[in-house]
Amino acid sequence: MNTKKSLLAAGLVSLALTAPALAANIILNNVDAPGIGFNDTTPAAPVGGNMGTTVGAQRLIAYQRALELWGKTLRSNATIVVRGSFARLDCARGVLASAGALQIFSDFPGATLTGHWYGSALANSLAGQDLTPGPLDVPGPDDQSNDDIQANFNGDVGKADCLPGPGWYYGLDNTPVIPGQIDFLDTFMHEVAHGLGFQNFVREDNGSMPAGLPDVYMANTLDLTLGKRWNAMTVPEVKFSAINTGKVVWAGPRVTSSAPLVLGPYQGVRLFGGVNKEIVYGAASFGAPASAATLNGSIVVGLDGAGASSTDACEPLTNAVSGKVVLVDRGNCTFAVKATNAQAAGASALVIANIPTAADPTAGAFGPGGSAPAVTISVIGISQANGNEVKTALAVPTAVGIEYFVDPTRLAGATDGLVRLYAPSAVALGSSISHFDTVASPNLLMEPAINGDLRSATNLDLTPALMQDVGWQLETLKIGACDSGVPATLATGQLLHVNVEQCAAGAKNHGQFVSCMTGVTNAAKAKGLLSGAQQGAVMSCAGRGRP
Repeated sequence: MNTKKSLLAAGLVSLALTAPALAANIILNNVDAPGIGFNDTTPAAPVGGNMGTTVGAQRLIAYQRALELWGKTLRSNATIVVRGSFARLDCARGVLASAGALQIFSDFPGATLTGHWYGSALANSLAGQDLTPGPLDVPGPDDQSNDDIQANFNGDVGKADCLPGPGWYYGLDNTPVIPGQIDFLDTFMHEVAHGLGFQNFVREDNGSMPAGLPDVYMANTLDLTLGKRWNAMTVPEVKFSAINTGKVVWAGPRVTSSAPLVLGPYQGVRLFGGVNKEIVYGAASFGAPASAATLNGSIVVGLDGAGASSTDACEPLTNAVSGKVVLVDRGNCTFAVKATNAQAAGASALVIANIPTAADPTAGAFGPGGSAPAVTISVIGISQANGNEVKTALAVPTAVGIEYFVDPTRLAGATDGLVRLYAPSAVALGSSISHFDTVASPNLLMEPAINGDLRSATNLDLTPALMQDVGWQLETLKIGACDSGVPATLATGQLLHVNVEQCAAGAKNHGQFVSCMTGVTNAAKAKGLLSGAQQGAVMSCAGRGRP
C-alpha cells in the first residue's frame, strides 16, 4: 500500500513526561511559555490526591494522570505525543478546551480499511511503528512531525472576563470541592479521546473530506433514515444526515454489545391532549435534568407583553404560568434569560421551540446551551414544528400536556438498539457527530458537555468500546510483572487497572490485597463481565504479589 499522510496542524517546543512501565507510552509536549499554563508558578494547595503546590504543577500532575489512565487502557507499541497547552482560549464563546488528531494517515501497513483516514495515534498502533518520527526536544518547524494529538485547555477559566466562577478542579478523584468547579480530569479524558479516535475528519456543514477520502469513524456512523453509513454517502447525504436529529447512530459492534450494560431504560418526552405523539428533544446544559418529576403537566405559552416578540420570554412573563410547563420561542436573548424569567413566574419547566435561522434552517430539536447556576427547573429544546403543533391546539382551545416517560424495553440514548450520535438541527463544527447524543442516560463521557456525574478516574463507559470499533486493542491487566491476559477495561468501561491500584493502596499486606481483588473480580463475574477463566487469571497474578 502507498501510505498517504495529511498534516492538520503545526507544533512547537516539547517537554516529555514518561508514562509508567507496562503502559502504552503517552507523553506530553508542553508548548506553554514560561510562567503561564503548565508553567504557572501561582501557589496552590494540594487537592483530591493532586499534591502539586503550584497551579502549573497541579495541571501537569492531572494531565499526566489522564495520560496514564489512557495508556493503561489502550495498547500501542509507538509513543503517542500529545501537544498540550493551557493558554487562554475563546472566552467569549465559552470554550473550555479543544482537541483532536494533528496528523492523519490512510493506506498504511496494518490499516483495517483501505482508502480511509486514521488519526496518527491509531494509525501508529495498527502499523506497529511510529509513522510520525521526529525530534521531541528541538523547537522549530520540524518538531511538529512527532506530535499526534493536540489538547488545549483554557487557562483563564474562572477569571472575571472568562467563564467567571470557581474555575478548574485539578483533583484526581472526580469530586470537586466547590460547587460549579469544572472537573479537569473528566474534561481531559474526554478531549484526548477525540485525538485517539473519537472523531471524524469530514466537515458536516459542506460534506468535504481531506483529499476526498472518508475516515474509519465515518465507516461506523449510520443514518437510519437513509440506511447508509457515512463512508458510502454523497456530499448532499452527509449534509442531510448531519442534522438528522435522533436518526444518526453508531453501528460498531463493540458499542452495540456494551450499550445494554451501560445505558439505562429509554427516557423520552411525549405530548398528550390536543397533540398525541412522542417528540425529539434536546436537554439544556443547565437546570435540573428532565425527569417525570420535573417535566410533567399542562403546557401554556409564555407571554411577556413585548409586542411582536411577546412569546420569547426575554422580559418578565405577564400571564399566569405558575405550576405550568411554559412554551416559549427561541431567539432575541440567551436561554439563561428565558429560563430565569420562566422560573421567576413560577413555571414548573421550560420548553423552547426552535426558529429557523441561516445556520439552522430546519429549526429542529436542539439542546439549549449556556450557563445558569440559579435555574433549577428543567429546560428542553424542541423543533419549531412541534412547537407550532402545540400552539395550534392551544388556540382552539384544547388542553395540551407534556410528560417525561421511561420505557424499559428501549435504551436511553439509543434507537433500535444502536447508540445515538449527537446531530443537532444546526451543525456545530467540532461537536456534531463526533460525540454521543445528550439524551443518553446515565450521562456518557463523550457527550458534547461535561456533566457532574462522570467518573473518568475509574470508568470510561462506552468510550473504550468505541475505540475498539475503530481499531484499537485494549491493554491487558498487569499486576506487577504478571500479565493476566485479561483486558484491563471491562465492557462497562470500568477500569480494572484502577481497581488494582486502589486495592494495593488500601492493603496493609499481601493478604489484604488479594482479598480486595477477590471482591473486585467476584463482583465483575457476578455481572457477567468476567468469565471464570478470566477471574482465575487475574487472581493468579494477584496471588504472585502486589504491584
